[in-house]
Amino acid sequence: MSATAAPAAEGGFLARHHFLLRRLHSLSGIVPIGLFVCFHLFTNMQMILGDFQHEVDWIHSQPAVLLLEIFGIWLPIAFHAGLGIVYTFTGKPNTGVYGYSDNWRYTFQRITGIIALIFIFYHVATLRWRWNLGDWSTPFFTYAVGANPDGQTVPFAMQATAIAVQHSIAVLLLYIVGVLAVTYHFANGVWTAAISWGLTLTQAAQRRFGYVCIVIFLGLIGCGAAALYSAWTYHVTEADWADYARTKVLYQQTGIAPEKGQAFPYMAEQVGPDQYEYKFMTPAKAH
Repeated sequence: MSATAAPAAEGGFLARHHFLLRRLHSLSGIVPIGLFVCFHLFTNMQMILGDFQHEVDWIHSQPAVLLLEIFGIWLPIAFHAGLGIVYTFTGKPNTGVYGYSDNWRYTFQRITGIIALIFIFYHVATLRWRWNLGDWSTPFFTYAVGANPDGQTVPFAMQATAIAVQHSIAVLLLYIVGVLAVTYHFANGVWTAAISWGLTLTQAAQRRFGYVCIVIFLGLIGCGAAALYSAWTYHVTEADWADYARTKVLYQQTGIAPEKGQAFPYMAEQVGPDQYEYKFMTPAKAH
């Protein structure tokens, strides 16, 4: 007997709309969240093909990208994660009594959901919001202030990703665990959604579709592994580190993250062997 999650409050909103919320929860995990996960991992896989900067620039060039993020990613994730947390802490898994695979899948789905939520927050906070979380992260920039005299920006998405992943072995392990959790949660969620929506009612149908979900899981793992391998093995040059240090100073002084086609004139004063202090003179100029 597989476990089921009890409504949070008997007779409350969740209980009255349990059937609808369950299906919306499963649907939101596939569209749009799951589709975004597939697109995101496929985009990151471009690092191994050497076309990552082009993909990043294409994404940032889309009209109303902020609105797409809010309504296509963040609000659906908030809805899915909020209900998921309720179901996680009100469910009653019975793996200790019934050792069936369905019950273990139920438990792993909840565990990977929590891990995925923590990982997504860390990933977005450090790479998107540029939080500097002690020794656990480095601010991410898609463009950096170059060493040219007028401080024109240079493409930096690949270098910044490599710097972030290579920052410590702990960060690499966090990304490995996070990618595994996200991909398992999605692939297993697709399998359970097919049951919830009445698409695979028989055991034979569920078994056949299970093979499809395994292929989805392995394909996404392949994309994630290719991206992490590329970032971990990428050679960050001394010039890259100098561009990154210069850009961090700009961000700390002005709160500006460089973009394509900008220039940030600066003065550099050497304060030690291979150490410089930077002072930016004027606001960004577009070219």
